[in-house]
Amino acid sequence: MGRWTRWIGAPIAIVIAIGACTAEPPQPPGPSPTSPVESPSPSLEPGEMPTSFAADVAPAELPPEDLIPYGADVTGDWLAFTDDGEMVLVAWVEPGSDFARLPRGFAVWRHHDSPPPWRVVLVERHDARDGIQEINLSTTDLTGDGSDDALVFEGLGGSGLCGRWLVFDLARREETFRRRVCDGRIDPASSGHPGLVLTESVYRPGDAHCCPSARRATTLRWTGTEWRVTDRSVLEP
Repeated sequence: MGRWTRWIGAPIAIVIAIGACTAEPPQPPGPSPTSPVESPSPSLEPGEMPTSFAADVAPAELPPEDLIPYGADVTGDWLAFTDDGEMVLVAWVEPGSDFARLPRGFAVWRHHDSPPPWRVVLVERHDARDGIQEINLSTTDLTGDGSDDALVFEGLGGSGLCGRWLVFDLARREETFRRRVCDGRIDPASSGHPGLVLTESVYRPGDAHCCPSARRATTLRWTGTEWRVTDRSVLEP
């Protein structure tokens, strides 16, 4: 199985009524609906991804280990504040036989005013054959609309530190940018000027891989429909 991305719609609520047998001795009353819930997530099978979290807590109080596939380990979590509400992003790694090639993924959770208050809205998973060695994210306004976006790095390793860089408009539920980069990286543009800055090594004939002659910085801005190059400059190595 290869990489798959899934935007999640409204969940289906399932209610199970459990009757009480009058022949049994009375049991102590359970917690009221307003009592704290120790385990808000339902029981999951190994590898199963939860779709909701029942406790209405602040984003910083969400336990990230309850937002990932059962049996996986959290590798990072981030907050986002968007025009579509508060969101929490979490990345994970799953067990596998080859330490260098493990299943990985990340998900986006959004707060809702109606129960369940936290629901997953994006799940992206990679199996071991995809060769993803790390997933890292940052959240900030990249498009200039005042709403946080997600900049995602899916590291592929190698001597050039290759990887895929993606931008997700979290409020619109849309991927707007995807590029594979080696010997370089992509960062958010400087504060006050939303955009992306692609920094790449420039090799001239005779340059060793360790020692490029220069670096090139390319600035991209979001026009509302596409990412457009607005500036290029050559930097000292």
